Amino acid sequence: MKHALLTFFSLLIFSATVLAQSNFEEGLRWYEQRTSGATGLTAKPEHINKAIIYLGKSLANGENELETAIYLMRSYIFKARFTQDNDNDKRRTFQLAKEIGDRYVPKYPLSKELRFEYLSALGQWGEVMGVFRAAKEGVVDKVKNQMEALIKLDPEFRKGIPERALAVLNLRVPKIPFILSWPDKKASLVMTRKVVDKYPDDIGNNVYHAEALAENGKEEEAKSYLLRALSMQPDEEYLLEDRSLHLQAKKMLQSIQH
Repeated sequence: MKHALLTFFSLLIFSATVLAQSNFEEGLRWYEQRTSGATGLTAKPEHINKAIIYLGKSLANGENELETAIYLMRSYIFKARFTQDNDNDKRRTFQLAKEIGDRYVPKYPLSKELRFEYLSALGQWGEVMGVFRAAKEGVVDKVKNQMEALIKLDPEFRKGIPERALAVLNLRVPKIPFILSWPDKKASLVMTRKVVDKYPDDIGNNVYHAEALAENGKEEEAKSYLLRALSMQPDEEYLLEDRSLHLQAKKMLQSIQH
């Protein structure tokens, strides 16, 4: 009888584990289809919504915890960026991603992927919120701290993204008396030049260096980097993200030429 009970409980534990793993695998399967049927920068919401459902179940079960947290954050960020138009909806979705980071980054402080998704969620949540409010509530400083932490973990992560992101933060966030004193557009140009010189084949590196050049009065030089970015094919893994960068490059080029 005792042996039968042990076998029964073992089967229950095994079944729960298999279910959790299948939730993760099913969530990942839907996540990988996130750009299927996308038009321009708009993706069909059903794929990423299903990914969120299954990954949420997997995280709730505590299986594949770190990897599930990373992909669930990615899913929320993708949903906000490419399936939602309303700023209130975007802010709520970015906040869901941020809350996962709030919980799991302290638990897994050495995970570069997790920290990157966290700072991405924080940054875009703050952007939708508005720069002044985000600065006043300490969100901008928090983003900066996460970027600096990622640089310490691996400055070369994804072709220099940590330093590039810090450069863009310096570039886009204004100095606000008594709230933010550190933003520096000249420093941002030094950082983006360093990154693009090391990784010239990355669309984002070229676009953001061009932005730094233009903001520092070097518009003619910026053109060459924008044209280089536009000559590159989007990466299938980051299809809509790269399409978004291409659109950004086109708008910047038109602005410079006029």
